[in-house]
Amino acid sequence: MLLRFRPRLVEASKLPSWLNDASGWYHSRIDWRPRDLVSVFAAADGQKVVDDEPGTTVLHLEPRFRSVRLLDAEHRERGIIRAEGLVPGRFVLRRDGNPVWVLRVRSFVRKRHRLELVGTDAWMFDTPFFWWQHLRGSVSGFPTLLGHVGPRKRYWGFKVEPGRETLDVLGAVAFMHWKWWRW
Repeated sequence: MLLRFRPRLVEASKLPSWLNDASGWYHSRIDWRPRDLVSVFAAADGQKVVDDEPGTTVLHLEPRFRSVRLLDAEHRERGIIRAEGLVPGRFVLRRDGNPVWVLRVRSFVRKRHRLELVGTDAWMFDTPFFWWQHLRGSVSGFPTLLGHVGPRKRYWGFKVEPGRETLDVLGAVAFMHWKWWRW
């Protein structure tokens, strides 16, 4: 299956200026085996991306019974994501026992999310409710991530503002994709 970042799916008036400065794009893919493994890959603009040649591996999410392991490209553990608290919809990535980020579901239909990176920015995400909708992330009201679903639901393609594409943010986007896939 051929994948590509499709900015034409986003209204031209809503395209941020950094979009042309981004050196490439990312895509998360949910694999059937091992069960629901999520991988994030980086690809250059115009690079042909197919299942057999997905681009450069950035990270993996490995679901477990009550947690999800965040692994880097070399399969080294970079943290554990778990649901925390009494209210459903609150997830925490911990590294060496310390919180790295907190992700909260902010809407009843699980479309809006707030990602709080410990000691830095808070992101707001609008995830797709239907497969034809867009993925958006913003910090302080300014768009910092744009993406889309497709060509199938197990793929999300997105671009991130240069300088904000950390492993932790990419891991949070992959985790939202996995939760969206399972809901």
